[in-house]
Parts: sequence; structure tokens; C-alpha cells
Amino acid sequence: MTRPESPTQVSIAAGPLVGPVLRRVVGMFAARADLPLDRLDDAVLVADLVAARAPAHVVNATVDVTLMASPRAIDLRVGPLRPGGGKALVVDAAVPGVGNVIEQLADGLEVETEGEQEFLRVRLAYAGSD
Repeated sequence: MTRPESPTQVSIAAGPLVGPVLRRVVGMFAARADLPLDRLDDAVLVADLVAARAPAHVVNATVDVTLMASPRAIDLRVGPLRPGGGKALVVDAAVPGVGNVIEQLADGLEVETEGEQEFLRVRLAYAGSD
């Protein structure tokens, strides 16, 4: 039985590199988690949305994401975010005509509070048979 890996944190200066860096890191973790290609694509799409929306809600001048891969699953923890930032980030991910993409793709979605700061936890998993 494979044990989950230790969490890895990336801290990216809010700006034009958030998307490209986060996409690559999330794609690497999704592949390491042995997610099938369609779920890997979903993980990268969620990373794109987080990269585009998170800078408006972060506490610092960086977008901080903690990632953890386990067999057939990847977890992203985004933050620290300002109070209300976790829910606002999810609401901001709505695409006209499609709805809320993060809510549709995530297997788990939770806003965690630590003091005055919030963190958005997103889980993508694959439980199907090959």
C-alpha cells in the first residue's frame, strides 16, 4: 500500500506567472497521483481558475498553495485568504453558461478558518475502475 506523500507548498508572486507555474505543479502532482487523463485535465483547469481568481483574495502579495498527492487523489489548499476570501474565490470561478467550474469538478470543497485567515481546500479524486 502506497502512503500519501508529504505536503508541498508553492508560493508564487501574484502576477502573470501564477497561472503557468501553478498549472505545471498541479499537473505534475495529478500525474504522480496516477489520475487518469480526464481528471488530470480537470485538476489543471481548477489550477487555472485558482490562479486567475486567488490574487484578489490573498492576504499577502503571493498565491500560496499546499499540494498533496495520494493514490488516485490530489488535494490543494489555497491560502491564507482574507476573511470571506474562500467563498468569494469559489463564487468568482463561475463561468457564464457553464456555472461554477470548481464546484462541478471538485470531489471535495471546503473553506477552513484559522484565526482571521481562510484557506480553500479542493480535492480531486478518481474512484472509477480502469
